[in-house]
Amino acid sequence: MHAKRGFERRLMRRFGLAAVAAAGLLPLPALAQKAQDTLRIGVYQPISIIDALYDPQPQTNLMDRVVFDTLVQYDSDKREVVPGLAESWKFINDTTVEFKLRQGVKFHDGSDFDADDVVYTVNFVIDPSSKFRFKETRFGLFDSIEKVDQYTVRLKIKSPYASLLTRMASTLPIYPSDVHGKLADKSTFGRNPVGTGPYKATLVDPSRGVVLEKNPLFKQVNAGQPAAKIGKIVIMPIPDQQTQLAKMMIGEQDLMYDVPTDIADMMKGNPNVQISVRPSISFTYLALDAANRSGFDKFKDIRVREAMFRAIDRKALVNALQPKEIAAQPLQQAMCHPWHYSCASSIDPPSYDPVKAKQLLKEAGLENGFNVTIATWGAARPVAEAVAGQLRKVGITAALDSLTSTGFVTKRAAGQLQAYIVLWDNGGGTPDVESTVNFFYEKGDRNYNQDPTLEDLQKKALSEMDPKKREAIHKQIFDRATTQRYSMPITPLAAVIAHSKDVKIPVSGTKKPEGFMFNLLEWK
Repeated sequence: MHAKRGFERRLMRRFGLAAVAAAGLLPLPALAQKAQDTLRIGVYQPISIIDALYDPQPQTNLMDRVVFDTLVQYDSDKREVVPGLAESWKFINDTTVEFKLRQGVKFHDGSDFDADDVVYTVNFVIDPSSKFRFKETRFGLFDSIEKVDQYTVRLKIKSPYASLLTRMASTLPIYPSDVHGKLADKSTFGRNPVGTGPYKATLVDPSRGVVLEKNPLFKQVNAGQPAAKIGKIVIMPIPDQQTQLAKMMIGEQDLMYDVPTDIADMMKGNPNVQISVRPSISFTYLALDAANRSGFDKFKDIRVREAMFRAIDRKALVNALQPKEIAAQPLQQAMCHPWHYSCASSIDPPSYDPVKAKQLLKEAGLENGFNVTIATWGAARPVAEAVAGQLRKVGITAALDSLTSTGFVTKRAAGQLQAYIVLWDNGGGTPDVESTVNFFYEKGDRNYNQDPTLEDLQKKALSEMDPKKREAIHKQIFDRATTQRYSMPITPLAAVIAHSKDVKIPVSGTKKPEGFMFNLLEWK
């Protein structure tokens, strides 16, 4: 009884009376719908389509990956590319790869999968009239595709591309040519998506949510794409974290992800809720407008950029904001996670030194400090708030601009960001660091350093086929980004998941930033 009352008091302080009632003063029904084989999960933004080409936000990727299949898959435990819709492949030369397709695969509508669907999908993504975000980054090197026979295709790329297969494993969903091809507006396909994956979507509605149901036609061929274990998953748009917490406590929700550590600690007081902590490849980082795109010219001075970094006590932030399992790990050295292929660096970011930070500001003519606006969104908000507090100690006053992911992307593209603290997950957990290198250092609207040396190195790394030479180029890239003080990793982001005691969260099988995949979840 005393433990329960203590839990209620903590919840009261954090969320108020409604959450206290939700935590224990209301009757608790059976948490999970195990008997109905239905799992209910909350997401933080409405889902209008399941199509990561047109809506490449993290939670869309969660659903896209289990509704659609790709030609090849990636086994994150073995760290190798494995067969998907293609049962085998071979490189004819450095710019041509031939795929032998699996036979007997069916789409959710019962139609057969074959080479026509692959040829159609590739031609669609490279068609100049097809307009979607990240098109050039993901498919700019694709040249053409040809059908050899009903179950064989040959893909040609414009130049050698070392990470072609790992990129295809995460970014090229295969569409049914008959269904997708008939649509006048291809961006509407995700409202009624048809794939070959382990789950089929029976409802996609921005206000009502998403319903995924087990695909009885799916056959698992390896661990890269496991078969569905839960019959139905109901995905509810619940932007408010407090509401999700309350629903978890009264048994109206079975799984909640991206749970802040303090909330997770409070939820442990409920015997029907369990907390799982999983390592993740996600991290938060601080980036500065060194190119003066926003008109905020202070970060053109490397001394001011370094002062910002030296004012941040990364270890204190990790200890305060991350679970103890994660806080014990060494601080991240570069703007890439060590798990990724070809992540290499040799230089540490500037160490915490507020005295040095003040000295640098004085040398730059900013002895009295300055005001700056830091944009943030999602799971990085608590980190941004804490960093703002640390910056005040050296005279830098940071106002936070808390945005949605869409709002952030819009402002970033328009060159309106002075500085930002957000999360990075290497394109949703892709295994090769190429996604990170392209994202930060390729010439384009995401680039806030506009360093021609980095842009040249990025292009060079993209076509280098020798693994050792490619890693050496990446080392130059990440070391230069560190020495020039363009950006700095701040904290790792553990995947903290609150779930019903009836739900099993696997320890392995994925490196996704959310810590799970829908087709890995199962009942105990």
